[in-house]
Amino acid sequence: MKKLLLLLSLVLFTNSFSSENFKISSEEYRGWNHVKSMVIYSESHPLFNPFGGIHHVYTNDKGLKTVKKCSSRKFKEGSVLVFVLYKANESNGAFTEGVKKIEAFMVKNSKKYKNTNGWGYSAYMNGKNIVKNMRKDCHSCHSQVKNKDYVFSCWTR
Repeated sequence: MKKLLLLLSLVLFTNSFSSENFKISSEEYRGWNHVKSMVIYSESHPLFNPFGGIHHVYTNDKGLKTVKKCSSRKFKEGSVLVFVLYKANESNGAFTEGVKKIEAFMVKNSKKYKNTNGWGYSAYMNGKNIVKNMRKDCHSCHSQVKNKDYVFSCWTR
């Protein structure tokens, strides 16, 4: 579980590093810009545990132009990214989305989230926010991609 929290990418944080309950409904973000999808299906993948399954990443309009760049980028204030992970069900040679495992959010607000380089994070499992300390649970991993303004995902079209 700790590994999951360290690798998760995503949304809101106070100056005391605690998480806020920031969540966007799937009805809303599924109408946003689809950034990419990925399936991690094999235990041989280093992120299989905890990220095995079907991934979808979305961004709002404020983040679209920037997510299309993959290096030396700076997201606009108010940019939001959403990472959704579903269980992958395999049947007759195809993967389909199973139950939703995680919904995670990142929001760019440089004034509010100074201690995490302008990003706030939250992530939900079974309806409960699992991010307790944004700096430790999320931002420590996102620091690997500082040159991408702390966002792993790039537009894949």
